[in-house]
Amino acid sequence: MPTVLITGCDTGLGREFARQYADAGWTVWATYRDLAQAPDDTRMQHAALDVTDFAQFEALKQRIGDTPIDLLISNAGVGLDTGQLGTLDFGHVERMLAVNLVGALRLVETFVDRVAASEQRRIVFITSRMGSIGSNLSGGHYGYRASKAGLNALGRSLAIDLFPRGITVAMVHPGWVSTAGGGPRAPLSAEQSVQAMRALVGRLGNHETGVYLSHDGQPLPW
Repeated sequence: MPTVLITGCDTGLGREFARQYADAGWTVWATYRDLAQAPDDTRMQHAALDVTDFAQFEALKQRIGDTPIDLLISNAGVGLDTGQLGTLDFGHVERMLAVNLVGALRLVETFVDRVAASEQRRIVFITSRMGSIGSNLSGGHYGYRASKAGLNALGRSLAIDLFPRGITVAMVHPGWVSTAGGGPRAPLSAEQSVQAMRALVGRLGNHETGVYLSHDGQPLPW
């Protein structure tokens, strides 16, 4: 059976990814910034992983060992910033870059050999439409936009560099989802978003590596 490793399973999309892949019979490695948030679900392997703590990456790598990872989902993220010039919280901006961008790169560096050793060989970054420079018509959200635009650039470079190893890389926007970050007015549930993203990832071909797509498969402007 295939294996998936998912970051940011404390709540929201990460938790739903873990549940749905477990329901589908996958071997699931679900990771949490706070391991106390792990559900009582024996179908999964639960592990602590704060993506800003590089020692935890090494501990998880040792625990997983030689297990091939068919799908690596970089989902852990810090949400929107609303500060304007003159009132910015630069500590929060730095944390967004550390989690949303640097942590994602460290995840790939740590586990890329395990992905390359698998059958499906896929890496997915959960990004945002707000990382699109071309569609930014409203400004603001400096740190969040920068972290997601950087994540898109990172994913595109990895797609090029890892293509010879047969690894498919995709950047996927989950849509406007009713989570803690999306709010109650969002039209999509976490279950609906993850169902759509799983279907999208499942049909991606290696020739499509490096794509930036919405959950419904629509291409997004860089």
